[in-house]
This record gives sequence, C-alpha cells and structure tokens, in this order.
Amino acid sequence: MRLPLAGAAPAGIAVTAEGGYALVTLERAGVLAVVDLLEWRVTRLVPLGAGPRGVVIDPADGTVYCALAGQRSLAVVHLDGVDLSNADGTPQFEEIPVGAGPSSVALAHVDDPVPPADTTSL
Repeated sequence: MRLPLAGAAPAGIAVTAEGGYALVTLERAGVLAVVDLLEWRVTRLVPLGAGPRGVVIDPADGTVYCALAGQRSLAVVHLDGVDLSNADGTPQFEEIPVGAGPSSVALAHVDDPVPPADTTSL
C-alpha cells in the first residue's frame, strides 16, 4: 500500500486499541494518516502542523499525542466520537508548547493503582 502523498516521510506509527486502525505521522506533509488495517486503505488525513514525528495513543480514551518538531509543541488530538472509517467529522485538536524539536512521545498513567507486592515468595 502506498500512502496518498508521495515523499511525505512517514515518521511514527501507532495502532488503535479498537477498530483496527494505524495512525501514521507524515512529517513533510504535516498530517496524521489514518489507515484501515482490514481494508488496507487510508480513510482520512488529519492536519497536525509542522514536522509531526512520534505518536502514541492513550488506550483509555483514544487521545492521540504527537510530537510536532517544526512547531516545538505537542499535538493533542481527541478522537472520541470520531468515525475513523471516513472523513466525516473533525477531531478536536490542541497544541501544547514543549520546547526545542520534540521527536518522540511516551505515555504513562501516574494515577493507576500499584498492585500489592507479592510477599509469599519471601
């Protein structure tokens, strides 16, 4: 499969927890391509900004976080309620300034309870 924009420079990829979609950042084009993994086709292009690179999806609510190297920021894209199978609807989008040239992102849930330690093997 070819992505719809020649020379768009794929830089990051993440797979949704539900629905079977891959989200691919296209750095030169400044967009997030949504790829249906069952039909093997691009269903929509979500404009992000300059130089999207790393991408991660929060499985709890489907929020997408993407490093925007060219804008020195982090894109936050809310996909809840958005049908990824077509171009209908517009995801909510926020941008958070983070400093010089971010290239990757990671997700950590700090409020998740820590399981109790297993003391039976001590």
